[in-house]
Amino acid sequence: MITERAVVTRCEGGQAEIILQRASACGDCELSQGCGTGALGKLLGNRSRPLLIDTRQDLKPGDNLLLGLSETALVRASLTVYGLPLLAMVVVGLLAALLGVGDTWVTLASITGFFAGYKLASHLTKTLEADRLTPYIVDIRVNPAALSGS
Repeated sequence: MITERAVVTRCEGGQAEIILQRASACGDCELSQGCGTGALGKLLGNRSRPLLIDTRQDLKPGDNLLLGLSETALVRASLTVYGLPLLAMVVVGLLAALLGVGDTWVTLASITGFFAGYKLASHLTKTLEADRLTPYIVDIRVNPAALSGS
């Protein structure tokens, strides 16, 4: 199971808006000056987009959550999203080459196969993997300020 920490920003109607707390080694390790990931992190900044999750728990703004995600679902979705377009590109390109068309047509067929595979992978991931790729709450740490009444 892959876990990530998050903070609740607001709750309404069975949904909680959360912001992930990214823990990055960039800037803390001794390679931060020469690391490509560190340079990219400095360029892009630490911007987080809010994420909506469905919940039945009574969450309040400021609560800390530990979210979980199945490793198997993540690997399966990654293979679908990356592997299917590449497989479609190769198969369609090979079929075009076996038909004896010119190189330009083989290239165009390969590109078409890639985009068709991408669309199919996108559809499969949204329909078949949607439930498995939804993070779930593993642990809740209630906001101490809410308990003390401040």
